[in-house]
Amino acid sequence: MNSVDDYYELVDDIYEKGDFLDEIERRYEQNAGLFKRSTIAHMIAAEQGRDNKSIAKIGEIKPGEEATVVGEIVDLGTLRTFKSKGKEGRVRNVRIDDVSGSIKLVLWNEQTEMVNDMKRGQRIRIINGYVQDRGYGLQISTGKWGEVIMEEETKD
Repeated sequence: MNSVDDYYELVDDIYEKGDFLDEIERRYEQNAGLFKRSTIAHMIAAEQGRDNKSIAKIGEIKPGEEATVVGEIVDLGTLRTFKSKGKEGRVRNVRIDDVSGSIKLVLWNEQTEMVNDMKRGQRIRIINGYVQDRGYGLQISTGKWGEVIMEEETKD
């Protein structure tokens, strides 16, 4: 991948083309032309977790990190409800694996509805997820800046 257009294809669901080009230009000027525009486009794609070089292996991530991981859904978990500060909430833990390890994806409230579109064996990408260990093994959640993307093909 070398061109701005190639990198735009990786993030076209996040940015309008004009906004993407404007962001490249803003950063180009901010850095006094130090980086090529295609390099800046690559950085933007990587920041969004869309550059495959930025994907971490599940077995290598540590608590406290932000990570982008890709794995296969192995367990859809069970929906649980709870009350906190007088409000009812929902949580669901989806287990995903890659060749290096396993992690629990924690889905909160509205996110729990995503499970309706998930299948065991389906590949899933967690972009900018926050990794924690609450004493029951590693877990990752999207927090404010993360995103979950389900890939179309399944192993079934």
